[in-house]
Amino acid sequence: MAGKSALGRAAKPQLDREVFIQAALRLASRPRMLSLTYRELGEELGVDPTAVYRHFLSKESLMQELLDRIYRMANAKVSTPASQWEDCLSEFASVTLDTFLEYPAIAVTATSLTTNGPGELDSIELMVTCFAAAGLSGRALAEQYAAFGSYVLAGAAGLAREYSGVEDSESLKWFAGPLLADPLRHPMTASIRDDILALDHREMFLAGVNKIIQAARMAAQP
Repeated sequence: MAGKSALGRAAKPQLDREVFIQAALRLASRPRMLSLTYRELGEELGVDPTAVYRHFLSKESLMQELLDRIYRMANAKVSTPASQWEDCLSEFASVTLDTFLEYPAIAVTATSLTTNGPGELDSIELMVTCFAAAGLSGRALAEQYAAFGSYVLAGAAGLAREYSGVEDSESLKWFAGPLLADPLRHPMTASIRDDILALDHREMFLAGVNKIIQAARMAAQP
């Protein structure tokens, strides 16, 4: 019978790097999953956890591979050409956030790991090309890319950590609680209490993206 050994037992999966990557992606997408272990990978594949070491030198090398993979996923979702640089950057930030929210256990490493892989380099190339299309070059171009890239990665990774397991990712409340501001002591806060409570993290994340894009537009002007 297909999938069975000669003794009738279930055949073990043919192990290679891609098998471990796909298993790790499945685990990372589970609700409330904020870390990955070799034990969990072994259980997912029905093999001894030490099998991972035959394909990845360390936990860090595995996480680098996974992080680069979700960079590639995000990049593949960007459809706006770099010539429309403002819209392209906005879309890049949005799909990066969506992808990070989908794989929080991987996304949380984005602020501490450099992958040096094709996904990361494609992301850098996209941002640099967009800001170059805005008219920036040299040191100004490098600084604008660094500011934008740092904001997007840190913001998306932070939200992935905070909202791991939240079913309704479209409603990421900015302020959790009733905001009990005394109109006498905190009159300004009380006056816009409803507006504050109406905010959500996704909206604020993209508002920050827009501010950096506006700064780039200003910096590129003669």
